[in-house]
Amino acid sequence: APFEIELRIGAGAYVCGEETSLLNSIEGKRGEVRAKPPLPAVSGLFGCPTLVNNVLTLAAVSHILREGGAEEYAALGCGKSRGTMPIQLGGNIQYGGLFEAPFGITLGELVHDIGGGTASGRPVKAVQVGGPLGAYIHPDRFDLPFDYEAYAAADALIGHGGVVVFDDTADMGGMARFAMQFCAAESCGKCTPCRIGSTRGVELIDRIRAEKREADVALLKDLCEVLKDTSLCALGGFTPYPVMSAFNHWPEDFR
Repeated sequence: APFEIELRIGAGAYVCGEETSLLNSIEGKRGEVRAKPPLPAVSGLFGCPTLVNNVLTLAAVSHILREGGAEEYAALGCGKSRGTMPIQLGGNIQYGGLFEAPFGITLGELVHDIGGGTASGRPVKAVQVGGPLGAYIHPDRFDLPFDYEAYAAADALIGHGGVVVFDDTADMGGMARFAMQFCAAESCGKCTPCRIGSTRGVELIDRIRAEKREADVALLKDLCEVLKDTSLCALGGFTPYPVMSAFNHWPEDFR
């Protein structure tokens, strides 16, 4: 049988990276998260059972078939994270670009050995891993291996493998505010924690940066817990990662 690919071009909504929003978009509907169950494997595109893969999975298939089987691919990596990952190095970095590396490479190796350190020549202050809603990782944790379980244990995300480097001039309070603002802008609006919580989060961070009352700090932590536990999808659920990692590692940037 011929191998056919049909491309459907979306409008660039970030939330359509979530599988059920993606299915709604393909069906010509508003790109909005569906409540689960039913899972797409039971009722997906146009109500049919649907398998949703991302590009990373599909890209690995040709390599596995070409190199002679799953064993060779599974021999790469570490722990439960097997094979390779395309990692995007960006931000304030000397050698940015797309690099494919086996799981298990440390963050320090990625930033210094492959990326050549900061483009500005100044010390690294923070590295965000996993996209705009990934946690900010302090240079103290540069021994962290690129591995799903290790990152989860460190309250961080591998996400789509984006690595963005910041030097010591970065304002981490401003970056935390950006995460809330990004969530508010990209929210599909289906669930209250993400839609309302992110807007209140921007206001809250502004108040903390203006006066830093302890009650507001406690409220921000509480809001992040609500976003994490009750959002319908990972857009609201992951926003606390950059916010709280910035606050916990660089509290001085919130004054």
